[in-house]
Amino acid sequence: MSESILSLQGITKSFGGTPVLNGIDLEAAQGEFITLLGSSGCGKTTTLRIIAGLEDPDQGRVLLEGQDMTHTEPNKRDVNTVFQNYALFPHMSVEQNIGYALKIRKRPKAEIREEVKKMLELVQLEGYQRRKPAELSGGQKQRVAIARSLINRPKILLLDEPLGALDLQLRRQMQENSVDASIGGVWQASTENLENLLRRADENMYREKKRYYIQADAARKPES
Repeated sequence: MSESILSLQGITKSFGGTPVLNGIDLEAAQGEFITLLGSSGCGKTTTLRIIAGLEDPDQGRVLLEGQDMTHTEPNKRDVNTVFQNYALFPHMSVEQNIGYALKIRKRPKAEIREEVKKMLELVQLEGYQRRKPAELSGGQKQRVAIARSLINRPKILLLDEPLGALDLQLRRQMQENSVDASIGGVWQASTENLENLLRRADENMYREKKRYYIQADAARKPES
């Protein structure tokens, strides 16, 4: 494995005295695709929230590119997250939602338009740019949320059930298009549906009986 971009070291977390995470250790290199597999309530989303800085672990460390970011604020991490509720701005159009991060960074309007256009093509939503979230289906909202996170080219992109509302054919297209987008970083994915993301995983972590297991290289893309 090449130099680690993400390292989880001895991560533990309990809620109300009930252990949820019991000492997770994970090293992920640049460009790897990690899939967290497990049933509802087993700690997949909690793991993602700890990486994103939305939860503090009880014990352990989170290192991003070798720097200890365990207690660093979320907005100071080069990490973007797509959670299950999408968190779209209801008063904004699709193009405004996707381009919002670039707008608050005061990027030129022409650059924002061009980047939004690329993201619309990537997630196959050309022609939907002026619609509001209320006018979209669940699958279309998912694609807007993914595009909004990809436009920042984050070093780490966290996806929590990212493709569940899509039909099989579109889900496969989105996997290929989104994973191949130039984000330059690790993908962390959490899913209860093995078929969703296993195809593009370098390592597969799944939880059973309060333990984590790693199945290495289960679905590594063949070298050309």
